[in-house]
Amino acid sequence: MKANFQIILVAVFLAFAVFAVLIFSGILPIGNSTNSSTLPQGKVVIWGTFPSLEMGNAFDAINTTNGTLTIKYVEQPKDKYQQNLVEAFAAGTGPDMFFVTEDMLLRNKNFIYTLPYASYPEKLFRDSFIDGADIYLNKDGVSAIPIVVDPLVMYYNKTLLANEAIVTPPVYWDELFLLVDKLTKKKTDGTISQSMIALGSYENINHAKDILSLLLMQGGNPIVVRNNDLLTSTLKDRFNLPVAPIDSVIPFYTSFSNASDSAYSWNRGLISSYDMFIGGKLAFYLGRASELFKIESVNPNLSFDVTSILQTRGTSTIRTYGKIYGLAISSKSPNQATSIGVLGLITSPDAMQKISTTLSLPPTLRSLLATLPKDPYLYSFFQSAIVTRSWLDPESTATDKMFSELISNVLSNKLSLSDAVLKADGQLRVLLPNNL
Repeated sequence: MKANFQIILVAVFLAFAVFAVLIFSGILPIGNSTNSSTLPQGKVVIWGTFPSLEMGNAFDAINTTNGTLTIKYVEQPKDKYQQNLVEAFAAGTGPDMFFVTEDMLLRNKNFIYTLPYASYPEKLFRDSFIDGADIYLNKDGVSAIPIVVDPLVMYYNKTLLANEAIVTPPVYWDELFLLVDKLTKKKTDGTISQSMIALGSYENINHAKDILSLLLMQGGNPIVVRNNDLLTSTLKDRFNLPVAPIDSVIPFYTSFSNASDSAYSWNRGLISSYDMFIGGKLAFYLGRASELFKIESVNPNLSFDVTSILQTRGTSTIRTYGKIYGLAISSKSPNQATSIGVLGLITSPDAMQKISTTLSLPPTLRSLLATLPKDPYLYSFFQSAIVTRSWLDPESTATDKMFSELISNVLSNKLSLSDAVLKADGQLRVLLPNNL
């Protein structure tokens, strides 16, 4: 009963917030009677990288109940999405609304319409959505409304664990040191035939940047902080700790690819971590929730399960890293009034639940996360969503190269740890804009 009341309350607040935006912007004149003409009307085009079939089904429900409104969703290829956005906006053919992630906000700031706090209060936003969604808040207002979360989770091979009489998967990172001898198998020539976990290198580890970001955040380093109009790298910062988080994270991470270390379980000569897991030769795979159905379809005979990402022992804060997909209104759109109304419809609890179910990804609304699903996979995904964090990545390709060079410089002894960190921090500072 209490959960239902919270859902209804959030829906009312969200509807009021959108209505307030329309009033304050002068789109809806005060004094007119409320009728169908005040509801969103016309056609709104939304771009994103989610499959068109699934998103089309989710938006069709809104179209069906709003006869004067048409929401058209256009699926974009992931590798060309940013380029297509820039080119379309330059040509005046961009979408009215578009999905964004943390690595798109800074690059597309000139294309995003910010909902002012006077119309959409910061308190309402923070009370409604998960803490990690605050990446969509800036000093002026709300840049995007968070919709779904794709958290980093841990998939594990049940057969490999059972073969070694391991009843449950580990919870903490330090437990890996107790399992490495059981789960990592080597041939007579020393080459790895079965690995416990893919850590240590970079190019052949799926989501390596996500994993390093996760470890840094669990250690208390947010990577980038925002103070009003200024973004600053914290990569090398110590945070009044005995050791800077990155000075602990990098040696821990690289130890798993050091052949002379007892943690050795991975190297640059192996196939990708995803392929290793699909092939039944990797015990623990750190991947995204969105990979579930791909794993099932590629190898239907693989006996696996999923659980929350490993945590650091002795800390009181649970964290995982993930992508938080938000929906932004284009500052270039001639249909901003309708887009704002559509945003209110899409972010209603019923619509967000539909989108979440369609994509099999957890929603961002606290009220919808309050009830954990019975499905064992989604149960872990929902739990992970609540503690998901990310950081304002200025340019995903460049920061990926930055982290890759950091690990390479340490593994090859080309630079000392301190010099490698200093270089990476300098690279990140150059990428960050001087102002927002």
